[in-house]
Amino acid sequence: MSRSPQRVPARVLAVVPIAGMLAAGPGVAQELPSRKPGLWEITMQITNAPSQLVRQCIDPSTDQALQRFGQGLDLKTCVRNVWRRDGNRYLGESECRLGRSLVTTRAVFGGDFGAAYRGEIDARYTPPVGGVSASKVTISARWRSACPAGWKPGDIELPGMGRMNVKELMAARAARAQ
Repeated sequence: MSRSPQRVPARVLAVVPIAGMLAAGPGVAQELPSRKPGLWEITMQITNAPSQLVRQCIDPSTDQALQRFGQGLDLKTCVRNVWRRDGNRYLGESECRLGRSLVTTRAVFGGDFGAAYRGEIDARYTPPVGGVSASKVTISARWRSACPAGWKPGDIELPGMGRMNVKELMAARAARAQ
């Protein structure tokens, strides 16, 4: 009796291309447009998974922090991470390691980044991860309002995981690295 490969949850496979594309480093982060401060609602549609709504409260400093949140992944596992502007679109490409697999991503983002933007990230996994050789993440984001009462810049609400603060996560990661 042969065992089928262990399936990796779509949410996990989506994190790698998103983190790789957001793992911009200082030079790239300056090229990406800043979003309007306040509450953003981001709908992510991942291949073969239900769509998920993520909410983020940002100010200028946390917007830059979120763009660089995956930098640890970039420094350790990405051999390529390039963004360029093409008219009103931003094109990105990355190559990052996930275990034994090379994850190659291509992304296209467009919009005004003050009210709404949309992006698509295509990823290829060589060799496949958990039987998955490709995935696609479609992101649609809209500015909704000022941050609600009780929210502070850096707060992110993820489905099934509740609310957390990216600044606190980054501080904890930095403390572990020392």
